Amino acid sequence: MKGVIFVELMNFMDEQFGGEFTERVVDEVALPNNAAFTSVGNYPSVQAADMVATAARLADADAADLCERFGLYLFQRFEVRFPHLLTRYQSARELLDHVQSHIHEEVKVIYPGATPPEVVTHEGPEGYVVIYRSHRAFAHIAYGLVQQCITFYGDNSTVHWCEGGTAHAARFIIKPHSESDPS
Repeated sequence: MKGVIFVELMNFMDEQFGGEFTERVVDEVALPNNAAFTSVGNYPSVQAADMVATAARLADADAADLCERFGLYLFQRFEVRFPHLLTRYQSARELLDHVQSHIHEEVKVIYPGATPPEVVTHEGPEGYVVIYRSHRAFAHIAYGLVQQCITFYGDNSTVHWCEGGTAHAARFIIKPHSESDPS
């Protein structure tokens, strides 16, 4: 897994819970090199999963909710780190349509050996569908990323997690707000 995700996960925990909390997570997970992650490094995804599980336990929080909040945070960090990438697209749907064919392909070129999740999109009868599949159990992070993507582009819509989704494979439906929908 790319080091940038680890660096941002550490920053997220610092912002949400404080530096001492993050240090406690690192100590309890017993991360190699005291979690001295670099953004260009590669690290086992199990270490991120262990960090999330430990942070959830220590914060008495739901791990899925914590992942979703991290996804929101991570997209905001992408806004700062990769503005050139985000300005290529005019809407959340346009960006999401290009995650698999463009963004993840660039990741593989920049980071040989990277195995990004599969993200497939299509228009369906219930709305715009985003499908996430990965050997990593981070669908809730993807859900937060999609929510913040919608916010970033100012799309007048909401995203819903479909029943039956798991941490490895999930479907999200994006629906436009209707005049009678107060959300």
